Amino acid sequence: MNKFLRLINNVITSNIEGGYESEPVRKAVTINLFSFIGLFFMLFYATESFFNDNFKHALILSGFAVLTISLFLFLRKTKNYLVASHALILVIIVLEVYLLVTGGDNNTGILWLYIFPILCLFTVGVRTGIIYVIFILSIIIIIFYLEHSFAVKYNPVLKSRFLSTFIAITFIAITIEYVRQKTYNELIESNNKKTFYLNKVMDQQKEIISKSEKLRKANKELEQHHNHLENLVKERTKELEIAKNKAEESDQLKSAFLANMSHEIRTPMNVIIGFSSLLVDPETDENLKEEMALHIKQNINSLLKLIENIISISAIEAGQIEAKIVRVNINDLLKNIHEDFKYSFNTEKLNFIYENEFARYTVETNTDSHHLYNILSNLLDNAFKFTESGEIRFGFRKYTEDKKPYIQFYVKDTGIGLNEEQQIQVFNRFTKAINSKKKLYRGAGLGLSICKSLVKLLGGKIWVESQPDDGSIFKFNIPFDTSEINEKTIHTKEVSFNEYNWKNKSVLMAGDQPQNYSQLKIELTKTGVTVYYANNGIEAVNIVKNHNIDVILMDIKMPVMNGLEATRIIRKDNPDIPIIAQTTFAMENDERACLEAGCSTYLQKPVQKNHLFNILNKFLS
Repeated sequence: MNKFLRLINNVITSNIEGGYESEPVRKAVTINLFSFIGLFFMLFYATESFFNDNFKHALILSGFAVLTISLFLFLRKTKNYLVASHALILVIIVLEVYLLVTGGDNNTGILWLYIFPILCLFTVGVRTGIIYVIFILSIIIIIFYLEHSFAVKYNPVLKSRFLSTFIAITFIAITIEYVRQKTYNELIESNNKKTFYLNKVMDQQKEIISKSEKLRKANKELEQHHNHLENLVKERTKELEIAKNKAEESDQLKSAFLANMSHEIRTPMNVIIGFSSLLVDPETDENLKEEMALHIKQNINSLLKLIENIISISAIEAGQIEAKIVRVNINDLLKNIHEDFKYSFNTEKLNFIYENEFARYTVETNTDSHHLYNILSNLLDNAFKFTESGEIRFGFRKYTEDKKPYIQFYVKDTGIGLNEEQQIQVFNRFTKAINSKKKLYRGAGLGLSICKSLVKLLGGKIWVESQPDDGSIFKFNIPFDTSEINEKTIHTKEVSFNEYNWKNKSVLMAGDQPQNYSQLKIELTKTGVTVYYANNGIEAVNIVKNHNIDVILMDIKMPVMNGLEATRIIRKDNPDIPIIAQTTFAMENDERACLEAGCSTYLQKPVQKNHLFNILNKFLS
């Protein structure tokens, strides 16, 4: 029985959610009840007409029955009771007009109209329902009193009784719907007020509960804080102790670093000053002067390397180090490094070997040649420093990892080696992994830290494999990239100093250090070139205006007018004259500033003689 009742409820409500007091359910029930009643009578009279051989009448009533079923299905699927109400009313209007015109069964068609006011007013409301009632009433009056030939004739008494009864039913329906709607609205408003006050009471209860919970949590937190206070004090005390130890360690490290810097600077300076004094001493044996000059040069290079490392680590700390990517010939770069170290270090007790399995091929990649040179030279410096005998090998190989091509470089020595702890610390800055009491190894502890930063900048990684007293092998890799790039490089050809012949050529040297001019002039005059000197930027501009200058060596920092400003002025009238910038500054953006001002290339002081002459030869040849 319950299942049957649920089924009936589901059918008459079109499965619309809500109770019978809700407007959607009430309208759906009204529409469905009128639809079912109308459907019953339509089918009944359609069947009766069929058996009375009135097939036309039976067919029309059957069509209206189909429309009524369609409206029921539409309402059930869409739950749109408003559209279904208007559609059902329109169907009834058309049906009633047909029945009025034809008279229905024994002129009973007018009886169907009594349900129309109730249907309209109960489904679409008072205002819209009245409009529909007036509309159908107008049609009825037209059919009754104009008495067209196409419509049946009704008895006058029947007409007057029908109209009075129809109007009475309409007023009753209006009254019932108005009272129902007013009552319903008042109930809704009353329910809304009850809901509002109920929600307000519930909100207050929630607020009380929330405050109670907050108070409980606050009490619990106070209790926890009270219990935790001693532990917190202990932890703070421990942290302060750790901070104190770190500060003391940092202070010791700073003191050790300053002492180390003092030693590393004073040691080569003592050699330079001492041998320089002996060089100008007339009693010094001429045969020893060449050896003294070699010692001076070696210590100057050592001092320069230390300064470069300090500048590099400062640039890395400041985030000013960048990679200038150009196409680099790996074979030529490593060959030049081999030549530089072969003559810079004493290799009588050491075999210094450059291994290159690709000597017969050209291996090129896109990277920063300057950084790559610095990495390899720092690793070789360490190898020579910690290897007294045996051999030092370096080279490279190509390999693929995770489907990506790489070039791996290596520096292998037979020196004192590193234990596991030293291998971990060796790449930290200001750290010297070797602390031997038998021998003091020079160095600031910066080289390997710089290597690590530069390798990371080039997109690679660096590591060491070593055993104490069994040598070390330092390895690092960089991506093997041969894609097309936009690069601006100066290609120079190595020429012997004796082959330079720059007669009928002129060079302007601009700088505020006359001693540099004097030293370089001695070297340049051997080539036959004419040398002019400017003490500041204004003098340089005037000399270019008054003389035919082939190349300008422009110092950047000068009094009165600096080199960059002078270059900009000279470039306005001389766009093709080569200008070589010289500066003691070593930051990455210095080279960019020089090139943007109009300089052709950039040299960092101190300038190596062979490198400078090769650059000059490119422009003067």
